[in-house]
Amino acid sequence: MSAMHLPNEPMYGDESSVRRCPWCGDADVRLVTRGYTGPTDEVDQYFTCRSCGETTYELVAKNGREMRMGRYRPGDLYREAPGQHHYRVSRVLKVGVNEYLIYLQPVASVDVASRI
Repeated sequence: MSAMHLPNEPMYGDESSVRRCPWCGDADVRLVTRGYTGPTDEVDQYFTCRSCGETTYELVAKNGREMRMGRYRPGDLYREAPGQHHYRVSRVLKVGVNEYLIYLQPVASVDVASRI
């Protein structure tokens, strides 16, 4: 029987697969996966840093209307509604009749200031 791996443990010694908080650099994070079944009923996937308390989104779900209004495209900047963090859209994937997943990468505030 193989050993179970926690979501933030590197597999096979690969340190690059460890999630780190982009805001403070700590690896002590709690991952909340997307899913409609199981322990969570989340439409987005994110992790929360246990050190600084910041939430970092990895992917967000949007419906067709939100996609038309927001005009999300790879390379564009995305700003989360309740906070001040900015992300770069890395990929947009259509996963259903009326659902899209937007894959995000955090952007440092210095990079954002230079683009505005």
